[in-house]
Amino acid sequence: MSAHPHTIQIPLPERFIPGKYLLTSILLAASILGIILSFVGAEVNRVQFAYSWFFAFYYFFTIALGLFFWVLIHYACDSNWTVLVRRVWENVIGLFPLFGLLFVPLLLPEMPDILWKYMSPSVQPTITHAKDWLNSGSFYFRTFIYFIYFILAGLYYRRSSVQQDIDGNPVLSRRMHDWSYPSLVIFGTLVTFLGFDWLMGLEWKWFSSLFGAYNFGICAQAGMAAGIVLVAIFRSAGFLNGLNHEHYYLMGKILFAFTFVWAYFAFGQYLLTWYANIPEEAIFYNNHNRGHWVYLSFFIVVGKFMFPAIYLLAQDTKKSLRALTRIAVWILFMHGVELYWFIMPYAHPGIRPSWQDLVAFVTVGSILGYAYIRLSATASLIPTRDPRIVDCLTVTN
Repeated sequence: MSAHPHTIQIPLPERFIPGKYLLTSILLAASILGIILSFVGAEVNRVQFAYSWFFAFYYFFTIALGLFFWVLIHYACDSNWTVLVRRVWENVIGLFPLFGLLFVPLLLPEMPDILWKYMSPSVQPTITHAKDWLNSGSFYFRTFIYFIYFILAGLYYRRSSVQQDIDGNPVLSRRMHDWSYPSLVIFGTLVTFLGFDWLMGLEWKWFSSLFGAYNFGICAQAGMAAGIVLVAIFRSAGFLNGLNHEHYYLMGKILFAFTFVWAYFAFGQYLLTWYANIPEEAIFYNNHNRGHWVYLSFFIVVGKFMFPAIYLLAQDTKKSLRALTRIAVWILFMHGVELYWFIMPYAHPGIRPSWQDLVAFVTVGSILGYAYIRLSATASLIPTRDPRIVDCLTVTN
């Protein structure tokens, strides 16, 4: 709900100037150096490069998917409190074309066979089920569909939002609202299937009927955590001054709620697999709870669910941007731990961190970070002509 004082001061457009910040040059330099080292890594050890690059790509891609979900929810619910932070999130979904380019190294010769072993000519004859699904042709076709949709949808929402800054046409908000319903349906479908293809496909013999929901939980929680961190970064740089503890509290409540949503799907998948005790379903947990990987399993339970859930219980914590940012950074760290635990057992039997893991992560992150900064400079950080801006400035809960 919101209250309307007699006089509301609408904030002026806030323009970000990349040249004023050293971080822009650092990210550019790290991107160039990282690309060079990645080429070296691919020549030294192609298997490690494939898994390290996929880990880095999927880490950031799930964050972008999560923020895209929250943008769609904003329009579907005609939400007013998210107006001031929406552009910060929309700039992330404007990077989907770049994500398409960053996926290309995983499609180079030998890379698909390394990651998704069912594509190997030696494995194909052994597949006795789902042959129409588990083949390279259908994989490439579905991957093309994923990127086409997310690129076009991401560009549509961001460009429409930026266009409203120019003419203030409320019809644009209504159109984005109307499109958000089918977009959410398509989003849920594609996030489910790309999770099957890219993540579950690492162990093609395994299947889980709950995995699509689990993959969505990963995206939604990480997306909100990253959205909070981005807001905190811009606030520390002197932007988004219209935000107050009411906005932080709402973001904190969602992060708290989706910590439980993720835990519900993750535990539900494990519980049903353990209870059914079907070999085709249990193969994943058998492999991921062997050796030192089992310690990461326990760490994920405590670090990604128990600790954040207890930390976010207090109302004051959710109303403090500093306290909220701390737990959001921690959740993003645990997001990386979870994906590392999920992906890397297929690369090597034990926990053996490689220099390529760090290089790939820094390279992909630096490229996306530099592009995000440049994109953020092309429009105001606040959609000042959104018809719900007054309601956002005066929101209470």
